[in-house]
Amino acid sequence: GVDARSDVGSAMAVPSQALSLLVLGLARLGLASPGDKDPAKSLRGDARWATSMVGAAYDPPPAPGNYSFMATSTRYGLNQFTSCDMDSGKLVQGTDYLPVASAQAMQNMFPGGEGACCRCGVAGPGTDGSQTAGMGCGTCAKGRFIRQLPRGYYIWTPEESEIFHKEYDIVVVDICPHMDNPVWCPTTPAETNEFGVHNHFDFALPPPNFDNFYFAFTPAPCSEKMQKRIEMMSTCHP
Repeated sequence: GVDARSDVGSAMAVPSQALSLLVLGLARLGLASPGDKDPAKSLRGDARWATSMVGAAYDPPPAPGNYSFMATSTRYGLNQFTSCDMDSGKLVQGTDYLPVASAQAMQNMFPGGEGACCRCGVAGPGTDGSQTAGMGCGTCAKGRFIRQLPRGYYIWTPEESEIFHKEYDIVVVDICPHMDNPVWCPTTPAETNEFGVHNHFDFALPPPNFDNFYFAFTPAPCSEKMQKRIEMMSTCHP
């Protein structure tokens, strides 16, 4: 995806036939001229390719606006056996909810004590009134995606796309442990991730046109239907 792309390098090692096809494709996008011998030279001057992952100084995250918190976001997949004792696909089936894993910092209290990751996490000390939202197993929130990527890459998704205008309901079904995701998921409420953000959601079922966009959100009660499903499916208690 866009967020994982590194800078475009030299084209001198590309076979001539492949180079011709590359130039033709870039020309159709308005990024090169037919006959270019070094299309990478044109790309290096294009602002859409200007950000490098190496030594990058990331732009500050956007403000949450009318919401309470800001989060970064990633995607993974549905899971029949989550840390919250849920089948993430069956839980949301037939609803408008998107299942997510929240960062360990947002649910760092476990049956074995604070920091004893990772099963049945609930909001731990430091999440009340801080920049870290308390979002443990079975909790819900409402939010919107912000048209900005943490690493500052050019965004190919049009501004009018639904993903930037729809309010989404999310439900926490899993955890994003710091050990496995040190870039994105802080361990404690006092910490931020690599992008200076306290909160993170890993979307098990992302909406169309998803990329690693920022997500502004406010914790909210789960619907009665969702709450009943959580109670029936999971032995964890939000």
